[in-house]
Amino acid sequence: MKIKDIQLFPIAMPQTYETHWANGRVSLARHIVVKVIAENGVYGVTEAIPRPGIYGETQESIYHALKDIVIPSLIGLDSFNLEAIWEQMNELPFNYGAKGSIDVAVNDLNARLMGVSCAEMLGGPYRREVPLCWVSGGTWFEEEKILRETKQKIDEGYKAFKIKAGHFEQDIRLAQKLRSICPPDVQLNIDPNQRYSREELVKVSNELRGVVNSIEEPVPVWDDEARVEFTHRCPEIALLSDESTFTVPDTARQMRLGAVRRLGVKIPRTGFTLTRKQVYMAESADIPAQVSTQGEMDLGCAACLQFAAAFKQVSLPCEIAYFAKGMYPDSMLLGGGLRIEDGRMLLPDGPGMGVEVNWDIVEKYGVKL
Repeated sequence: MKIKDIQLFPIAMPQTYETHWANGRVSLARHIVVKVIAENGVYGVTEAIPRPGIYGETQESIYHALKDIVIPSLIGLDSFNLEAIWEQMNELPFNYGAKGSIDVAVNDLNARLMGVSCAEMLGGPYRREVPLCWVSGGTWFEEEKILRETKQKIDEGYKAFKIKAGHFEQDIRLAQKLRSICPPDVQLNIDPNQRYSREELVKVSNELRGVVNSIEEPVPVWDDEARVEFTHRCPEIALLSDESTFTVPDTARQMRLGAVRRLGVKIPRTGFTLTRKQVYMAESADIPAQVSTQGEMDLGCAACLQFAAAFKQVSLPCEIAYFAKGMYPDSMLLGGGLRIEDGRMLLPDGPGMGVEVNWDIVEKYGVKL
């Protein structure tokens, strides 16, 4: 089916509280709803999510990269010819969030055209319930709040938690307190966002053996020696990737180095098409994978859910319940449609992502660029 049009709807939705992490903070969701329309009027949709401090993309840069460069080259292409679509998009280097959003919306469109879910179109669903990892975002100095929240989520059935970290002494203390309240089968992950020095990483790994199950990007991603040394010296704590596996070649390189023992993928930056390739690499290396968060609202989480449900190799609890933290007003972008029971997200019935956008909400928070 030919692509007839691609529409962009920038929004600015205030959060009910500010979230922050080791190298950034956000209090306003400046996302873009991306709508890809086929010649018969059927459309697919997703949200593009800028992270200036991580990818260098802003809402404005994504909007203009798509409107001025990417979209004109895609009009008239066959929506099922993803190789040709990516060939055109790759005429523009980098711009991961911009191109990833097009890929997800096109896949949503194609699944709707076929009358199947995205998970079915991707070869699944392997599972209809995806175990969740709860993210305690960027509040390492609010230990009591995190401890209360963790206890509550354990009671709700969650089996995995990620703590946004970056201050090694506080991280050690908090991780030890969390382990003391968690059952043995609960996984703990800390994410310092590349803030540790080599010396700090050694101290953390010595203190947290048997406490945390994984650590996400503890040192700058260019420090290959430190990453490989850590993996060899501390086999009890798995190194989970994020910024080191932005692209398919990045992923191949990290696996050749032997640094990564868990693969974290993010649907907003690699779409379904490139993420699928990354997961196949993980399968060939016998490395478990998870879908990690990029701060999605419910629409973005719906896409993450479909992907996580499709692949056996995505066997780790996934960070796809970020919208459930209660930080957004109204009903976000969907007005419902995603269900969480006993620490798992349930795959909805229906074609595409199985959810429908509430366009009144998009209009309410719409902004002009």
